[in-house]
Amino acid sequence: MQDLHDSGITRSYEWRIEQLQRMRQLVLNNKPAIAQALYHDLGKSYTEAVGAEITLLLGEVDHSLSHLKEWMQPQLVGSPAATIPAWTTVTPCPKVGPACLILGPSNYPFSLSLQPAVGALAAGNPVIIKPSELCVATAALLQQLCDQYFDPSAVKLIQGGISETQQLLQEPWGLIFFTGSEKVGKIVATAAAQTLTPTILELGGKCPAYVDSTHPPLQQMADRIVWAKFFNTGQTCAAIDTLVVHQDVVDKLVPALLTSLERQYPAPRQTSELGRIVAKQHAQRLYDLIAQVETKCQILCGGTGECNVDERYIAPTLLLNLPNDCRLAQEEIFGPILPIVTVFSEEEAVAYIRNMYGTPLCLYVFTQRSAVLERLRLQCRAGGVMRNDALIFLASQDAPFGGLGSSGYGSYHGKYSFEALSHYQTCMTRATGPGTDFGNLRCHPFGDTMPHQTTSKPIILPHPRSFKSRILDHIFQIVPNIPVLHTRRILFTLLLLFVAHCYVPRETVAGWLAHRLEWMAATLRRSCIAR
Repeated sequence: MQDLHDSGITRSYEWRIEQLQRMRQLVLNNKPAIAQALYHDLGKSYTEAVGAEITLLLGEVDHSLSHLKEWMQPQLVGSPAATIPAWTTVTPCPKVGPACLILGPSNYPFSLSLQPAVGALAAGNPVIIKPSELCVATAALLQQLCDQYFDPSAVKLIQGGISETQQLLQEPWGLIFFTGSEKVGKIVATAAAQTLTPTILELGGKCPAYVDSTHPPLQQMADRIVWAKFFNTGQTCAAIDTLVVHQDVVDKLVPALLTSLERQYPAPRQTSELGRIVAKQHAQRLYDLIAQVETKCQILCGGTGECNVDERYIAPTLLLNLPNDCRLAQEEIFGPILPIVTVFSEEEAVAYIRNMYGTPLCLYVFTQRSAVLERLRLQCRAGGVMRNDALIFLASQDAPFGGLGSSGYGSYHGKYSFEALSHYQTCMTRATGPGTDFGNLRCHPFGDTMPHQTTSKPIILPHPRSFKSRILDHIFQIVPNIPVLHTRRILFTLLLLFVAHCYVPRETVAGWLAHRLEWMAATLRRSCIAR
C-alpha cells in the first residue's frame, strides 16, 4: 500500500472513480448475501437491512461519483498583503501513507465499515478495514467481497479481535476512523496519539428527546418515536436514549406509544421483525439494566420476564420515572429500552438534559413552537438537532454528521467525508523580477536602534525613526489582504490603486471623483430631457 501511495496514482481522478465504481458493483451485485449475513448476526429483516445498510451506502457512493471532480478542484484564495504579487491555491490531497485505517462497529457492520471507506477512496487514500469480530457472518462476507472486487493494494480487510486491533493501532496511518463506544474511543485516541495519527471518533452517548406541551399530532409522533428507538433493536448511536415528556402530555403519549409498539412489533414479539442483540454479553448487560429498576419504577411493557438472554432477545421495554442513581440513567443504553421522564416545565426539561452524562450525539425536540426548539438547541449542547422526528436525518449526504465532546469528534457524509479524509495543501506562487520585492523593503536592516541588554530591568524599545521603518509600519496598517487574482491585469490594477492611495493627495482624488459624478449627473439629465 505504501508503494501505491508513493506512486502518486491515487491522486488521479481516474483511480478514485474506478475504486468508487468497484464499491458500487460490490453492493449492487450482492444484496441477498449482504442481507443474509446481517440476519445471521443481528436478526435484521430484509427490508431493514436493505434500507439501513445497502441503500444508504449506495447513496453515499453515487453522491461521491456525481461530485468528485468538483471536490477535487484546486481553489483560488486571497493572499496576505506582504506577499504581493502572489497567487495562492488550496488543493485537496491524500493523507500520508500507507493508508487510512477504518475500525468498523457491530451495530451496522456492513455500511459503517464501508461508508468511511467511500470518503477515503474518494480522497485518494488506500484503505485498511478491520470489521467487528462480533459479526462473524458479515466480517466473512466483507473479506470475500473486498478480495473479489478490489486490488489488495487499494482496499484490504484484516480480521481479528482486541489483540489484532491493538497491533494495528501501534502503526502510523494517514487517519484512523473509529465507530463505537466512548470507552474504546478513548483507547483508540490514546494509541493514535503515540504515532501522531489524526482520528475521527464517531461515538454515541445518551441522546434525549423532549416532548413539549405543544407537540405534533399525537399518534404520528408516537409512531416516529417507536420507529427511531427500536430500529435495529435500539442498537444505534443516534437512537433516542431517554424520552423527556411534559407533564401535560405523558398520560396521552404512553397509550399512543404502546399502540404504536403493538402495531410495529405485534405479539408474539420474538417472532416479529424485531432483531437480536449482537452478542450474548451485550444482551446480559441490558437484562441487568432492566433488573436493577424493575421494583423501583413503573414498567409499562416488557421487562426481564419477557427477555431471553441465551437467544440474544431483549423485549421492548418502556419504563416510567426511573430513579436518577440507576445505571439506565447514567449509561448509554444501546438497546430496546426506553425510559420516560416526566417534567413540569420547559425549564425543567432543559435542566434535566444539561445534567445528563456527557454530550449527546443528537438532541430531538417534538414541538410546534420554534421558540422551544431554539431554546433547547442553544442551551443544550449536542452533535446534531432534529425537530419532530428522530434518527432519519442521518441519511443526508448534504449535511455533516458527527459528535461533540464525549460523543466524538470529526464529521462525515458526502463532501464532509471527502474533506475529513483529505489534506488541504496550500501552494503560493510569487512573481519574480524587477520591482516585485519593492526595493527589498522586508529585508534587514530596518534602521532600528537596538539597545543592548546590560541589566535585568525590562527595556522599552524606541519607536521606529528610519524612513524604511515608518513606510513598513504604514503599509502594515493600511494594506488589506489581496483578493483572488485570476489575471495579471487585476494585479497591476491593484498595484496602481495602492500607489495612488499612498502617493496621490486625497484632495486630488476627491476632486476627480466629484468631477466624474457631476459629469454623470449631467449626462443623465440630458438623456431624460431627450426622452
